Amino acid sequence: MTSLSNASAPLPRQLLLSSLAELEDLKTQLAIRRARKSLLAFTEYTNSLYSRAGHHERIAEKLEAVERGEMDRLMIFMPPRHGKSELASKRFPAWALGRNPRRQIIAASYNSDLANDFGRSVRNIVDEPEFTQVFPGVALAQDSQAANRFNTSHGGSYIAAGVGTAVTGRGADIGLIDDPFKDREEADSERRRDIVWDWYRSTFYTRLMPGAAIVLIQTRWHEDDLA
Repeated sequence: MTSLSNASAPLPRQLLLSSLAELEDLKTQLAIRRARKSLLAFTEYTNSLYSRAGHHERIAEKLEAVERGEMDRLMIFMPPRHGKSELASKRFPAWALGRNPRRQIIAASYNSDLANDFGRSVRNIVDEPEFTQVFPGVALAQDSQAANRFNTSHGGSYIAAGVGTAVTGRGADIGLIDDPFKDREEADSERRRDIVWDWYRSTFYTRLMPGAAIVLIQTRWHEDDLA
């Protein structure tokens, strides 16, 4: 009697490897779906070294409310080196542009160098393959990819500006100000405080679209700051 060979059937090891690969793919797809909905999940997906803490969860909850249009004024006060800028000034703008690539964002800081650094980080996040996995179809416009000013492929924009400098071009659906004062010495200067307030009223505020949100992120050095 001729026996039938079963050599073509998958071996147990092959089945195990196949099952593990399918499991990893399912985990990745779940992480991607979470990242589309959650700012913290997006941050963890695009930055494998990120470590969340309780205060990060509270910040992310409020920033998500801003993105949904449920909150139009948010102030985040925290000492230096607590992760507020990583979440609010780098990951949040990229996530918000992914969720609505027609959105217009203006982001400011105490000088143009720091504002451009934030802008470069946001641009690079949008240009990463992990971002494309979370938000397929959203990319940088081919003709506008500067660190201080870039557009999305859907007409959205991000503009970085130093406090006290001109903000020209489009308006903003979300305006971010991260540390309008460099340190306590600047905040204690009445002249510097006047410059910041004048810039806020005459330049930054006038660029906001109807219904726009403002997010202020800072260490509080003086009672006469923008808060």
